[in-house]
Amino acid sequence: MLPLKKGDKVGIVSSAGFINSLEDIQLALDFLQSQGLMPVLGKHVLNQYLYMAGTDEERAQDINDFFADDDIKAIFTTAGGCGSQRVLPLLNYELIKHHPKPIFGLSDNTSLQNGVYAQTKCPSVTGFSLKYDFRSGKIFPLTKMSLLKVLNAEKQIIRSGETLRKGVAEGIFIGGCFSSFRTLFGTKYMPSLAGKILLLEDVSEKSYKISLMLTQLCQQKDFDKIAGFVFGNFNACDPFDPKDGTVDDFLDEFVSLLPPHIPVIKNFEYGHIPDRYVLPIGEKVRMDANACTLEYL
Repeated sequence: MLPLKKGDKVGIVSSAGFINSLEDIQLALDFLQSQGLMPVLGKHVLNQYLYMAGTDEERAQDINDFFADDDIKAIFTTAGGCGSQRVLPLLNYELIKHHPKPIFGLSDNTSLQNGVYAQTKCPSVTGFSLKYDFRSGKIFPLTKMSLLKVLNAEKQIIRSGETLRKGVAEGIFIGGCFSSFRTLFGTKYMPSLAGKILLLEDVSEKSYKISLMLTQLCQQKDFDKIAGFVFGNFNACDPFDPKDGTVDDFLDEFVSLLPPHIPVIKNFEYGHIPDRYVLPIGEKVRMDANACTLEYL
């Protein structure tokens, strides 16, 4: 599916929260065009229904339409917010299986990306969002560099983060925004955890909520078969009360309960931060928690 080539058409969808106007994403569209890509807007990309970018049916239609169009080589989401999980029952998974293409997104689009992977094994790309990444007027250097490597299918060996538990593992990379990923728990859109390397980050959740999410994660099927963890940035995930404990406290507790062979990296440069790595979902990676490296395989 990758690399994308000059002249390739890419679909633009609003799969979660709405955007106010095309001005919200114009700089991003200009950037894609500067890379030789041809953005094609979904029919409902500017719609609004409650907190979402149109009804569930409208947002799903744009996604299905772009998967059905073989001239469209990738799909880019405009924004995060909320609501992408609601389109999952309305997607044509047989169509997606036979016409796979990556979905680029961040934040709430985690549920879309991982739900599609669970149903079809179609990979996606997390860490880039049209509105979010140009909100300051330009894309930040690390995000740009990493995104261009993904678009050109260049091999990446990333060094980032801190060792929380030593070890080396290989597995399929899944995850993204923790609170969005958690919406898949207990549904048929939840990927199997067996043999996976799980990427998790979040923003503006109180630290005790992160603790409860970790507890719920431990109760999922095949949790004991996870290959490794990469924890990104937990931006503005502060204690509600000073006595509650910090995210680091809960990560330390979480790791102490894991089987000793599972490697863990924390503070990896990914999440709701200005500059981050752009990463594969549904692709095989190798993590070395001793050296804090992540390699696309």
